[in-house]
Amino acid sequence: MDFSNISVFRLAGARLDYLAERQKLIAANVVNANTPDYRTKDLKPFDELMRGQQAGVQSVTPARTSSMHLAGFTTGGSSVQEARKPDQWETTPDGNSVSLEQEMNKGSETRDAFALTAGVFQRNLQMLRAAWRVGNG
Repeated sequence: MDFSNISVFRLAGARLDYLAERQKLIAANVVNANTPDYRTKDLKPFDELMRGQQAGVQSVTPARTSSMHLAGFTTGGSSVQEARKPDQWETTPDGNSVSLEQEMNKGSETRDAFALTAGVFQRNLQMLRAAWRVGNG
């Protein structure tokens, strides 16, 4: 079965790819914690990257059936990109902007997001298996 045609699996896969790239940047920041003039790097938030369009999916605009409904908005951008100016907690006199505490916080956030996304993927896979068993039983 091709899971790429199911949007929840496609989205979970994109999120896992994003989190893997973010973990690489966090590791690079930690490795360069003592490198003079090194600037921390981070990715744009995942929701910013996915807002407005997903790879191969046409955006859906809700119909406004009442003037009381809020109008939606869309923005472009679907690839993993570095943030232009990541949050910086401190800069050392040698120009290095890596804060190990901040990197550890980002690493924990990334680990938790990875576990959540992998859990969503697994649960949806279990639901598909259960539905398949019932349909073939």
